[in-house]
Amino acid sequence: MLFSTFTMEKTLLYYKGGEFLAHKGWHHRRMYHKGDYALILCIKGPIYLQIGDQRYTLNAHEVLIVPPFTTFYGYQDSPGDVDFYWVHFFSQHKEDTVTADEDDMTEKVKASTSKKRQIFLPRYFKLADYEEATILIHQILSIHNELSFIEERDYLVSALLIQLYKSYFNRPDANEDSSRINSLKEWIRANMSSTLTVAEIADRSHLNPDYLTRLFKQCTGLTTLQYLNHVKIEVATLLLIRTDMSIKQIADNSYFNDPKVFMRRFKSATGLSPTEYRKSYNLIHLNNPHVDPQIPIPKRIADSIDYNPENGDIPE
Repeated sequence: MLFSTFTMEKTLLYYKGGEFLAHKGWHHRRMYHKGDYALILCIKGPIYLQIGDQRYTLNAHEVLIVPPFTTFYGYQDSPGDVDFYWVHFFSQHKEDTVTADEDDMTEKVKASTSKKRQIFLPRYFKLADYEEATILIHQILSIHNELSFIEERDYLVSALLIQLYKSYFNRPDANEDSSRINSLKEWIRANMSSTLTVAEIADRSHLNPDYLTRLFKQCTGLTTLQYLNHVKIEVATLLLIRTDMSIKQIADNSYFNDPKVFMRRFKSATGLSPTEYRKSYNLIHLNNPHVDPQIPIPKRIADSIDYNPENGDIPE
């Protein structure tokens, strides 16, 4: 299995990105990435992509990381409509590609005591907590008026890769308590309602409510009630950035009985009212007719890295 390293001693450098939608019969044009990484999060697939001589079929909630200095293209037309986020970025360090067994890499990461600020991500993987990654990507793509002395998207791209790293390496293991809590998290998401209570979840899991909350806190860092509220706010956030629903409709669809309670809890969780959040994060580079448009490397990136990359079509 192929893993890429990402060194976090300095921020990653955001280059370009967007959300792309296409109808059946589409395939990605041939590209050559000469210095930047591309991260693709599939919302709707399948999408058929090839990196060098390796082929991948990307389905909903799956991630593909395209390394620099590689040929990249769609090897087959998609049979239906497609929808995916794409983000290009540079590392300020010389990174490596590592071939390792998935279990061995997981054991290495969890046992590591290294002070080097380096993370590993597989080239292709299924994303369990796709909602959080979707929200982060949408925030990255919504920022347009940066302060001249700081590029907020660099920090958000770094945060995105750290979140993907944590999500991937914190996936369920053989530990009985972790497996039980992960099963319960899936059950909660599938059975979420405005009336779901901690007592009901405890009854379903045949556990004492206090013990369940201690177990939840131990495995997730959140109490059972905090996790319930986290899921509701996550649903509301996705609806705000991906639909035109009214605030009342979003409150109803994110399992809040009272829109006023929803607005209060949303602002407490995000620092913004639902309306402010939507205005801040719903304007993105959507459906460019040519995914990966040719954009010159910004001077701030060229000045920060020790090579002069050019992204675009395969050289003659």
